[in-house]
Amino acid sequence: MNDAIISIKPQHVENILSGRKTVELRVRGMNLPEGSTLWIYSTLPVGKIKISTEIDFIEVLPPKEIWKKYGKNICISKEEFDDYTKTREAVAAIGLRNIKPLEKDICLETMRAYEKNFQPPQFFSRVNPDRALYSALYKES
Repeated sequence: MNDAIISIKPQHVENILSGRKTVELRVRGMNLPEGSTLWIYSTLPVGKIKISTEIDFIEVLPPKEIWKKYGKNICISKEEFDDYTKTREAVAAIGLRNIKPLEKDICLETMRAYEKNFQPPQFFSRVNPDRALYSALYKES
């Protein structure tokens, strides 16, 4: 399987943890297969990986169709959605399944102990078994 880290703002991470948010919105699709593991990094001021989840689906459609199909699962207002997608012809809905809070959050300092120059991804970052961070995710979580 494929693993990747994605960065999400803290309020959206909390909505995922609560079960209200089951679809992540991105301005472009991710080339990852269904079933891939996503490690969700909660951006600063939290600065930790708090969740692992699997990709249920990735669907790229015009914003209007994404809102109609997944708006209630994205957990943002229509106004926020329109502002985020206003210049896009298509956006991606990423379905999340098997959402699991980590027993122990993985802080940025720990990730950098495994990979000195690690930077949280702007979009997403693949984490393959040959990366030191891969073992850290499974060992530390």
